Amino acid sequence: MLDILRGGGTKNIGRGSFRGVPFYVIDEAARTGGNRLIRHEYPLRDVGLVENMGRTTASTTINVVVVGDDCRQQADTLIDALDSSESGELQHPDFKTQLVYVEQWSSRTVASEQRVVYFSVTFVPDTDEQSPVATPNGISIMGALSDVLGEGLVSDFVRVFDAVGEAVLFIEDCLAYGEAIANGITNAIRGAVGGSGLSSLLGRVKSYQASLRNLFKSPQIVARELRGLLGGIEELCRDNRQNKNTNQVVEQLGLARRNIVTPPAALLVESGTSTTQILESVELNVKNATATKSRNVVTDALQLLVDMVIATEVAKIAVQDAANAVKTQQPEIIVTYNDCQRVIGEHGNKLQELIIASSDVYWYKSAQALRDVRWAFVAQLEALSIKLPAGKIIALSQTEPALVALYRETGNAAPVGQFIRRNGLRHPTFAVGGTSYEVIENE
Repeated sequence: MLDILRGGGTKNIGRGSFRGVPFYVIDEAARTGGNRLIRHEYPLRDVGLVENMGRTTASTTINVVVVGDDCRQQADTLIDALDSSESGELQHPDFKTQLVYVEQWSSRTVASEQRVVYFSVTFVPDTDEQSPVATPNGISIMGALSDVLGEGLVSDFVRVFDAVGEAVLFIEDCLAYGEAIANGITNAIRGAVGGSGLSSLLGRVKSYQASLRNLFKSPQIVARELRGLLGGIEELCRDNRQNKNTNQVVEQLGLARRNIVTPPAALLVESGTSTTQILESVELNVKNATATKSRNVVTDALQLLVDMVIATEVAKIAVQDAANAVKTQQPEIIVTYNDCQRVIGEHGNKLQELIIASSDVYWYKSAQALRDVRWAFVAQLEALSIKLPAGKIIALSQTEPALVALYRETGNAAPVGQFIRRNGLRHPTFAVGGTSYEVIENE
């Protein structure tokens, strides 16, 4: 038998019942209360909104037992009473007699105490009050002032901001998207640009980020900064090529290095990285950086602006590259007639898609300008392409030096360096047999 039921324990506080089913009351009672709070939390935000929906109904938890050889039957009877959906009469030494609803209950047994079943019961008082009722018994001026200067005034003031909450989120989304564009450009150029060119280009990134703060006050400044930033990539690459050519001329003439101003450090990490590849990397990094950002009419406009500037820059570089190829300078992406036709097809289609996209959002001036760019791009490349050599694919029957393979196919082994770069040969001595290579038919 339990010590608490022998009369000697301090925890025994008497008998009780629910719906007439008796039990022993043991241990202390616990009460809970508080307020019903609704928390509004948002992804990637450190702040949110908490709404207080009023006080929660206080509940009380008591611990009781049923004891005896028939404790299992007593427990089943008590469970039936506790499971009723209606309120019932509770008799308790501390809480007296009252009508309550049972919110939840649990029971347990202990292997060493075969004649006892423990219960934990949580209940709330039964009430038919639907809402608090204010009884007007006169209002003093101090009472009125207290209400005005208290939560009522705060609630009315906050209600004004509820109306503009969506506008604030809209602005935050736009600024976050613009910042993601800057991050995408920075990540791309850090991987391909070095030396003095990097600090100059990153300076333009900072200038663009600063202009974002006034996106809605001076959007034209943001657009110009972004356009200048993307256009600056091609400018720095062009300056780098000019410096590289100047260095080659100086070395050939044998001029003393001490008398020559040290040129800027190389812009490209490796000579095989073209301006077009850098711009394509920027485009990909921007799309990745903005993939998880919220979209709206302003962010869509920022993305379209980036796409149009990059497409225009790539078209300009392609024409310049073809012109350099005709002049037998070292081009970046266009060497042959076939290259021109491939670029006309691929980039011409991209420009056409942007013309349609800009027309869909009523950017008629931009659409007209893009149509002019596309027409000039195609016309100039077509005219330049007929001046460029053709290329053909050969398959070697055996492994041999690149110089031998080139001389056999064209009768001229001089452009062997071009052949090696074009086909990505790791070693000029081993042009692997059974592999296809492109040979340019230089005159």
